[in-house]
Amino acid sequence: MVVLFEDPRHLPFATFLMQVFITLVVCKVLAKLLSYIRQPQVIGQIIAGIIFGPSVLGNIPAWTNTVWPESSLKTFQLIANLGLIFFMFFLGLELDLDQIKRSWKITIPVAAASVIVPVGLGCAVSLWLYEDNEGLRTSKVAFILFIGSGFGFSAFPVLATLLNAMDLLNKPIGIQTISLAAVEDIVVWVILAIASAFSSGGSALQGLYTLLLTLAFIAIMILIIRPALKWIHGYYLRRENDTNVYLVVGCFLLLLVASFTTEVMGIHAFFGAFVSGLCIPRKGELPDFLAVRIQLIVVEFFLPLYFANSGLHTHLNLLNTGKAWWTLVVLILMASTAKIVPVTLMSKLCSKKPWFYCLSIGVLMNTRGIVQLVVLNIGVELGVISARIFAIFVLMATILTFLTSPILSLLYRKKFDAKVSTTPSVPEELRNIPVIGIPTGTPALSVKSKMSETHSNGRINSGMLRQKALESWLPLPDDNLSVSPAVVFDDHINYIEIDPNRNENASGELEDIRRRSVIMTLF
Repeated sequence: MVVLFEDPRHLPFATFLMQVFITLVVCKVLAKLLSYIRQPQVIGQIIAGIIFGPSVLGNIPAWTNTVWPESSLKTFQLIANLGLIFFMFFLGLELDLDQIKRSWKITIPVAAASVIVPVGLGCAVSLWLYEDNEGLRTSKVAFILFIGSGFGFSAFPVLATLLNAMDLLNKPIGIQTISLAAVEDIVVWVILAIASAFSSGGSALQGLYTLLLTLAFIAIMILIIRPALKWIHGYYLRRENDTNVYLVVGCFLLLLVASFTTEVMGIHAFFGAFVSGLCIPRKGELPDFLAVRIQLIVVEFFLPLYFANSGLHTHLNLLNTGKAWWTLVVLILMASTAKIVPVTLMSKLCSKKPWFYCLSIGVLMNTRGIVQLVVLNIGVELGVISARIFAIFVLMATILTFLTSPILSLLYRKKFDAKVSTTPSVPEELRNIPVIGIPTGTPALSVKSKMSETHSNGRINSGMLRQKALESWLPLPDDNLSVSPAVVFDDHINYIEIDPNRNENASGELEDIRRRSVIMTLF
C-alpha cells in the first residue's frame, strides 16, 4: 500500500513545524485585533499561549495528542529558550548606557526607589506566598528572591512599544522612562542570577561563592572583554567596515561563550547573554546592523514560541478558589502601589516636574509583560515556583500591562511636551553659534537648499533635521532675506548636557535619537 502522507505525530520535525505555524498565525491575529485598542503585541502572544495550554485547548485530548504531544514539549522548550538568549542579548544591546550617564542625577535615585521598594515588598509578600507553594522542595531564599524580582521588574521592551505607539518615545518622558527601566533591569537581573544560584539548594556559602563568581564575570566582561571588543571594532570602523562578517560572527560567539559560562556557573544562560549585549560597541553601524536583524527573528519568530511554551505551563484552572482570586487582587494592588508611589515621589523630588508628569512615569514603570514572564518561567523550570503561583503572576502581569496604555492616555498631557519644546532651556554659550555650514548673509533659498543636502553615503544631513524648526521660525518672503547667525534646536535633545566644543557629542546625540526611534518598535 502506497502512503502519500506520513502521520505528522510520528515525525518530530513535522510536528514542530506544525506547532510553529499555528503559534505564529494565532499570535499575529490576536496582536492585530488588540492593536485596535492600542495594546502591544506581547498581550496577544501571552493570550495565545494561555489558549494553547491546559487552561483552554489543553483540556481537549485530541488537541493535545495531535498538536502538542508530550514527546514534543522538550524540543519546543529548547528552541524557545534559544530565542530567550537572543532576546536577552537584544535587550543588552538596546540599553543606552551613555544616556544613563548623561541623566544620572535623576535616573539613579528614581531607579533606586523603583527597585528597592518593590523588591523589598515582594520579598515580604513571598513569606506569605511560600505556604501556598505546594510543598516544592526548594530553597526558601531562592523563592524569596524570585518573587522579589517578579515584583521589581518593569518590561523594558513593552515600555518602548507603548511609548512609540503614543509618540512619546523621543519626548523627555520617554527618554527618562527608558533610562530608568535600563538601570532597573541591570540591578534586578543580578538579583535573579543570585536567586538562580540558590535554587539548586546549596548552602549560604555556596550562594556567596556564586555571587562572587557573578561579580567576577561582570568585571571581566566590562573591564576586559568590552574594551578589547571596542578596540577591534575601532580598527574596522576606521576602515568604514564595522559590519565585517568576522566582527559580526565574533559578537555572536561572545554571546554563546558568555551564555555557556553563566549556565555552567549555576546561573541561567540568560544573564550571560544580557551582559554580552552590554559589551557591544555603540558607535558606527554595528549596533543597528545587529539589532535590526535580531529584532526581526526574535520578535516575530522566537517570542511567540516562548509565550506558547509559557502558556503550556499556565494552569488557570488551578485558580478555582476564592482565596486564589483574592490573592491575585491583593498582589495587583500591592505591586502597583510599590512601583507607582515611590517612582512618582522620587521623580517629583529630583526633576521638579508637574505631578501628572511624575505620576505618568510611575504608571509606565508599572508595566509588566515579557521580562516578568521570563523570570516566572525560569522559576518554574528550576522548580522554585508552583503552577498555582505561576498562574497568578501571569494573570497579574497581563492585567497590569493591559491597563498601562489606557491609563496613560487619560493621565498624560501631550500639551506639556509642546510647551516645553517651544521654550527650550539653552545655555548662553549655545545661543550665538552660527548654523553649521551657512555663513552670515546667505540668501534664504540657499539656506533651504543647503539643508536638503545629503551625504554621499546616504545619511541624512544634520541640517535636514533642523529644517522644519528653521522654517517655522524664519519668514522667507523673498530670495534676498539673509540669515543671521543663529542656532536651531531639536526638541528631543537635552542641549544642557551637550558640550559645544565637541562636534562628536552632538552628532552622537542625533545618532542616538535616530537609532532609538528606529529600533524600539512593535514588541
